Amino acid sequence: VLAPYLPAVGFEAPQEDHEGRRVVLGQKRMQVVSDILLGWTDVDGRPYQVRQFRNRKGSVDPAALTVEQVDDYGRMTGALLARAHSHSADPRLLAGYCGKNDELDAAIADFAVTYADRTEADHAELERAIKTGRMAAERGI
Repeated sequence: VLAPYLPAVGFEAPQEDHEGRRVVLGQKRMQVVSDILLGWTDVDGRPYQVRQFRNRKGSVDPAALTVEQVDDYGRMTGALLARAHSHSADPRLLAGYCGKNDELDAAIADFAVTYADRTEADHAELERAIKTGRMAAERGI
């Protein structure tokens, strides 16, 4: 999803022969135990990631959670995501990338604040669009 925007921020955007394969291999790198139901294929010349539809695993509807449960859910999913990403690269490489000063911490904090500001601005624009009738919305569901 972000690949087209990489050159604009100074990163090389590698060309992939198959986007489904790229996504699947990235997921497999991050999974502690590889998902044997995950694969890729082409349909009418378009690349797809494929997976068995039902694997009998449970799921959580975040919209149905209480405030306290959303906090727990966010912490749990964040920890799982961090664990998955910790398997995606050599720890020595990551330590070298992160460095020994607070430059990376400051960059991440700056990004988080900018992202939050953008989210708030986008939400305000959405509210204006609803209020002026440019966009229909059903509230409270």
